[in-house]
Amino acid sequence: MNNRILYLSRLKALACIAVTVLHTFLAANMYSSDASTQGAMMAVRNCTMWAVPCFVMASGALLLDSKRVLTLKKLFGKYILRMAVALVVFSILFAVFDGIFIKKCDVPEMFKDSLNAIFFGTGWMHMWYIYLLFALYLMLPIYKIISGNATSDQLKYLLLIYAVFVSIIPFIDTITGKKLPFYICIYTVYPLYFFLGHVLHTGIIRLPKSSCILMAAICLGIITMLTIQAYSNSAEAPETSGKMISLLGVYNFPLYVITSIGIFGFLRKTKNHNVPVLDKIASELDNCSFGIYLLHMAVLRFIFLYLKFNPFEHGGTIAILGICVLTLVISYAVTKLLKFVPYVNRII
Repeated sequence: MNNRILYLSRLKALACIAVTVLHTFLAANMYSSDASTQGAMMAVRNCTMWAVPCFVMASGALLLDSKRVLTLKKLFGKYILRMAVALVVFSILFAVFDGIFIKKCDVPEMFKDSLNAIFFGTGWMHMWYIYLLFALYLMLPIYKIISGNATSDQLKYLLLIYAVFVSIIPFIDTITGKKLPFYICIYTVYPLYFFLGHVLHTGIIRLPKSSCILMAAICLGIITMLTIQAYSNSAEAPETSGKMISLLGVYNFPLYVITSIGIFGFLRKTKNHNVPVLDKIASELDNCSFGIYLLHMAVLRFIFLYLKFNPFEHGGTIAILGICVLTLVISYAVTKLLKFVPYVNRII
């Protein structure tokens, strides 16, 4: 624990749990039979959408640290190589998994699925995160120049520009149904989260602990109400509900940005004192977080697609929560074992 930043370890552990909950409720939703159930399931899912942004913010806090020296050799030989190997290996493994358990296809088709997954992103939905990390790592030398040389006011200006153009304007576009002509050259929300992690970590932007709690709580409440309302009104007002469901499904939704800031800011303000049991668990989950992220989807696909387990016929919410715990435990255990395997431990 001495080499860890406690609050970031806690944040990543919490985000790891939240990602598992997110995908479990999303997967279980395929068995929902009515709009009210779907609304409740998706409300839980949407209330955990802060998890991936917080992972990106934690990466920004660590990688944009001015004390962390990054050469191109280290960038490509460590970070990008790791993502490339992970993409190839797990795309193949997941294609084989689907070929055996789901599609029951032959080896040539598995090989074709593997290639399509690697080069065209047609594999499992959570693998998009690998491509995001590729993009962030490739831009990292430029981002470090900006973070290392920009003044506090310039960084705040950068965040404002990103917030307006990658979060607020797309929100207006969706609500109005009209495409505004204003844009910036790099049109993605993830650098916003990356730099937010940096400025919150370094204290360039300071938020009171109480304000962070309030921000996150209010946003999560609104997200819950909007989700339930959207699914409840999907039959009567399909167009309006469709717009809201679309907004709630993307990470640039302003409420997700504010929620992520609130949760990150709150944990940033927690006391830097080790809590023996909780921080040991957080350390373990943090250390295995990438492996858990990659593997947890295999557990869920086995349960919901191969076994065709319908949780609403076997306990409902209790069953889904049980699957969350089971998925997290299995993913952690497999990742922990794989970390003892030479070379494999460098990937996960």
